[in-house]
Amino acid sequence: MNETERAPLHPIERKVLTGLGSGKALEFDSLVLSAGLLPDQVRRSLSWLSSKALVTVQETSTFMLVATSAEPPELLIVSKLEASNGSLPMSELKAQFKSNQEFSAALGRASSMGWISIVPQQGGPVIVLKDQAGARKLQSLLSMLTGGLEESKVGPEFRMLIVDLLKRGLVVRKESRVMRIAITKAGAEALGGTENESYAEKLTPELLSSIRSSGAAVKLRPIDVRAPSASFFPGRRHPVKEFINEVREVYLSMGFVEIAGNSIQSSFWNFDALFTPQDHPAREMQDTFYIKGGRDESLQRRDHVDRVASAHEDGGGTGSRGWRYGWDIEEARRLVLRTHNTALTVRATMDSGDRETRVFSVGRVYRNENLDYKHLAELHQMEGIVIGEGLNLRHLMGVLTRFYGKLGMSGVKLWPSYFPYTEPSMQVMVYYDKVGKWLEMGGSGVFRPEVTLPLGVKKPVIAWGCGLERLLMLRLGIEDIRALYNNDLDWLRRREIASSEDIL
Repeated sequence: MNETERAPLHPIERKVLTGLGSGKALEFDSLVLSAGLLPDQVRRSLSWLSSKALVTVQETSTFMLVATSAEPPELLIVSKLEASNGSLPMSELKAQFKSNQEFSAALGRASSMGWISIVPQQGGPVIVLKDQAGARKLQSLLSMLTGGLEESKVGPEFRMLIVDLLKRGLVVRKESRVMRIAITKAGAEALGGTENESYAEKLTPELLSSIRSSGAAVKLRPIDVRAPSASFFPGRRHPVKEFINEVREVYLSMGFVEIAGNSIQSSFWNFDALFTPQDHPAREMQDTFYIKGGRDESLQRRDHVDRVASAHEDGGGTGSRGWRYGWDIEEARRLVLRTHNTALTVRATMDSGDRETRVFSVGRVYRNENLDYKHLAELHQMEGIVIGEGLNLRHLMGVLTRFYGKLGMSGVKLWPSYFPYTEPSMQVMVYYDKVGKWLEMGGSGVFRPEVTLPLGVKKPVIAWGCGLERLLMLRLGIEDIRALYNNDLDWLRRREIASSEDIL
């Protein structure tokens, strides 16, 4: 007895095979119409039939090149020159463009390709049309791609132009997948077999009642225990959220209390209270997201604010000479998206009232970074401070080693470093063999007296702030930090749950 006889076809399988009965391979949409089923029913059935070798499924990809609606600005130069008998003053041609940047880019490109020449004259440079063949070639290509064209059908003479247009976003590449399904010899035999017996799909109370009343024999459809089961993806937390919860548990197990605060902070708490001078490069627009027009008008130069200002100007009785400049409260009032959670822990330092304290925070911070495999513009940072009598750098090293040890990191290095608000300072580094580089986890150190004394704290304060996503890269074995937020549903569904033991 062959496998088909042992496992009769399901009615949906029979409909799909009937739709393929002509023997010709059909595309997926055509098969859906031919079988008279829903697309999901056909997909599931094809999975079953493929596992039984009753159909073959072949999927091919075709790449189409499609021109966008945007026109290359260098073509505008050519068209304007053609309409003006081949020459125009540069100032007049420049006025045809939306911006100086667009004109400069178009002029440079047209000139480098030899389409135009720039002739100096007494009244100003004149742009002269030199060669129209290149422009005609580009126009011809864009015309071909307006409705879309298979990439394989583009001639070799256009290859370099295609690369340039794709890079500039003037042409997009779209993938089109085609699935073709054909019935196999075994499938045709299974379809041609006699399967006139009726089978019950499942045992129900109604069926049992019918059997008792009529005495008729009923056959249940056999179950193929070797058939692949349907994929099931239960709901689960995002890996970043899972890791944040684990970090919280580690901190709480070490006796810390969690604190939180707003993402928008004044420059005072984000920078000034941390003894970061007001002309420090980190406060510039290229490093910080400022809230346009946002200011904390409640900030007044009195109490702790005045003491912080004095520390900047002349040390304010902290034993330091300060930064020796005139502190500006208007600069301190500017609102920013916090660049680190130290803005929260420094407030907790003041709120401690010089009492022994252990607090931590895990939250988002915002940096005006260039995105790459280890940098994000929006990321999570885990920060902590400990306030206590007699604390020093050795205590900080012990806390960090224990913390990372609980997260499975045994090869941590602490390197000497510099930060405006800690002295001494250390950098937490971990070697990541996936990319062959040491990764910077974050900074740490002992708060300077210029930070703590103006806030009314005389005890030593050890502090640290470390990135969360970079550590999660190690945990999950990924090489690019951006993969965490790519919303790749297949990866999110199928990834294994990693533990701290996976990175030891």
